[in-house]
Amino acid sequence: MSLFEDLIRAKIAELEELKKNLLVDIETRIRREAYALLNKFTGQITSVESEVTLERERIIYEALVNSRRKIAETYENLLKDLIDAVYSEIDKIRGTERYVKFLTFLIQNAINYIQSRDVIIYTSPKDRGVVEAIARSLGITGLISERDMRGGVVVTSRDGGVTVDYSLETIVANKLEELKHLLYLGIQ
Repeated sequence: MSLFEDLIRAKIAELEELKKNLLVDIETRIRREAYALLNKFTGQITSVESEVTLERERIIYEALVNSRRKIAETYENLLKDLIDAVYSEIDKIRGTERYVKFLTFLIQNAINYIQSRDVIIYTSPKDRGVVEAIARSLGITGLISERDMRGGVVVTSRDGGVTVDYSLETIVANKLEELKHLLYLGIQ
């Protein structure tokens, strides 16, 4: 063999070795870059997933708040309708024996509480005649005066020291929580 052939074989062996190392180096670099990109995109994907989760939770919370607000509005509207129906029913039965007994009961309770028959009775203009008749039958002395109210009576001692408010507005306001409870039970 000649020197030239030996040199060529040595160079070919070096090139073969360089080729093997070059492939390993290239594969290693490609893997490093691929892992770096994968880690970068994994972080971005995780960030996007977190943002999506947060947005989903925000949307669910907002929908829950809106649904509860709408339910509360519906209850309030139903309660208002119920109260309006009570006032409407009072207007329908005004002047009936049942309503006269109701007013008589209220006035008797008020004068018993005040412990005097010398009182001022405030009533709705619609109920004035009935209240005057009840006052006469109960032997009440004092004044009967009209007041802007839906029905019922407000009875005051002559000196104004004691007042018993049996107006329909006050009776309904005092029963409001009970009405809400009944309304909510009826809906569920």
